[in-house]
Amino acid sequence: MGAVTRPSTWPAVVLRGLGPRQAVAARLWIMIMIGTCTAVFFTAALLGDGGLDPLQLGCGVVLALFCLTVLLLRPERAASLCVAGPLLGVAGVVVLDLGTADAGVTGQIFFTMPVLYAAVHLRVPGSVLVTAAAIGGDAIVVGRLLPLDQALTDLAFTGGMLILMGSVLTRAMVTQQRLVEKLRRQASVDPLTGLVTRRVLDDAVSAISSATSDAGTALVLIDVDKFKTINDTYGHAVGDDALVHIAAVLSARCRPQDVLARMGGDELAVLMPGCSYETALGRARDFVRVIHDEPLPLADGRRLPLSISAGAAHAHQHTGSARDLYISADTALYAAKRAGRGRVGELTT
Repeated sequence: MGAVTRPSTWPAVVLRGLGPRQAVAARLWIMIMIGTCTAVFFTAALLGDGGLDPLQLGCGVVLALFCLTVLLLRPERAASLCVAGPLLGVAGVVVLDLGTADAGVTGQIFFTMPVLYAAVHLRVPGSVLVTAAAIGGDAIVVGRLLPLDQALTDLAFTGGMLILMGSVLTRAMVTQQRLVEKLRRQASVDPLTGLVTRRVLDDAVSAISSATSDAGTALVLIDVDKFKTINDTYGHAVGDDALVHIAAVLSARCRPQDVLARMGGDELAVLMPGCSYETALGRARDFVRVIHDEPLPLADGRRLPLSISAGAAHAHQHTGSARDLYISADTALYAAKRAGRGRVGELTT
């Protein structure tokens, strides 16, 4: 029988839709918001004519315990509380306003705090939920404390302000998030060849110590032979075409688990997890051969022969370092170029 897939729990499903964009920042600011609400709650109640009644005391204790719980939990564990926090803040403002019979500006203004937090830190559905809760809380306050006509007027103005503020901030945060993701993708992918960049390769190489394969990890560095001559003779556009052509040919020879990257200029690299040194050498020789056998078609119908040199290095499981692997592969590459180019240099770590 196949394994039974356990359904996601409802808190996990809710969290994925409503939860914080960044757990660490959301945790910090939920503590600031709840802590501020708690301090204002007690201060307003103590300064009021009736003093601190049991209901107000209970609400203040709940807010304080919530803040302490968020403080003690790790950011990822506190993520669900970052959704509950602004809703609890709305409830606290309602109790504070009703307890002090304050339906004026000083009472209603605190409904903006949960909305501000949700718009900045929660996903769009979470922001909408908190904004709706704040408007509902304000409706309870003005409905209980003001005449109907004045309550409707205050609710219209306050609700409109909360919706406008929440929507503007949410849109701004979504736009910023999309821009950050776009920049991150651009930093990870070379725009010319479509290969990943040195940054992605470095992250992959740094993970070799956690590899589970007994075969270890191999790294092949590749350099286009006489690339400057190609640029000087045919122009930089043809040089770019040569890099794109080589990247496409090598990509077709790589396994799904391999990482083919453009290191910069005319240098490429292939990280081969779970690959022995002998296998890596054989694959590197195949790279050299296939580039030699597939020249670059030019616009005038001619075919430009291309050649690459490669250097292979290998690290066994849990041995060596990423830096050592790079140095060894680079040393092997230059050994291949000194030996006449168009070949594979051999050197192990």
